[in-house]
Parts: sequence; C-alpha cells; structure tokens
Amino acid sequence: MVKKIVIALVLIGLVGYAVFEFVQDQKRGVTGIEIGNSAPEFELQLLNDENETIRLSDLKGKKVVVNFWASWCKPCREEMPEIQTFYENKSDDVEVLAVNMTASEVKAENAHKFVEGKGYTFPLLVDPKNQASSDYKVLGLPETFFINSDGTINDFIKGQMDLEMLESKVKKLK
Repeated sequence: MVKKIVIALVLIGLVGYAVFEFVQDQKRGVTGIEIGNSAPEFELQLLNDENETIRLSDLKGKKVVVNFWASWCKPCREEMPEIQTFYENKSDDVEVLAVNMTASEVKAENAHKFVEGKGYTFPLLVDPKNQASSDYKVLGLPETFFINSDGTINDFIKGQMDLEMLESKVKKLK
C-alpha cells in the first residue's frame, strides 16, 4: 500500500513539473527568445537590390519591428497590407523590416513574384540560408519581434497580426 502511495506521489510530482515547464515555455514563447534579451544581429540583402544590405545594429537608437514571412504563408500575405499601412504612418524613430525566409520558398523568385506590384515600401530583406530566422528561433510564420531602441527584445507575436496589434506593441517600445 505504501509503495502505491509513493508511486502515485512521484507520478503527481512528475506531472506537476511537466505542467510547470509547459507554462514557463508559454510565458517565454516557443521561440526561445526571451523578452529582455539582446536581439540577434543580422545583415541581410534587400529583396529588390542585391547590392544593398541592412544591418540590425545600424538601427540602434531606433525602435525596430522585425517580421519573418514567406510567400507561401497565407497569414503572412494577409498581414502585409497592415504592415504597409503602419509603415506609411509610423514615426521617424521606428523602423520596419520584413525578412523573407528564402530557404523555405519552393523557388527563391517566389518572394519577388509575391511582392511585385503590391507597392510595399518598407524594407523587404532576404534570408537565403534562414540564418536570421534560426538565430531568432522562428518556428512558425508569421512571427514578429519588437525591439527597443537599445537593441533588446520588448515583445513578439507568433502568428498573424493586424494594424491595431502592431500599433499597440510599438507604443510599448522604449
């Protein structure tokens, strides 16, 4: 009888620990990037100009929104017009970068075809080896990171966002 009670208590303890870890993961987010961490550095080429690159560190002192997307991702396609609307009305101390997970595209030119004629004016970057998305531990698309002017992660959104969500998160940036 005592043996059964001990086994039951051990099982309850293990389940309790598993639930605790699950809750902690949800607080952190599955991305593995924790709020307050330094945003991983990257230098990526512009989608429409292979000769021009943008480095995240060059934007230090500005609030930065980094959105990871792919042309095959329906929620990514649906949120792009919202990002454009935000970009057209943003203040000068905020920058928006949209990083295409190029290695996940069936063909690299799919990203070009997707944005063609859409009038997006925010910087669209290519991540040909998915290095930046790997550094940010992006597991699903779209995923958006909000970076304070000191280069630390303030918040992130996993999944599609709308204009209201975007504006709300940017208001909280320091």
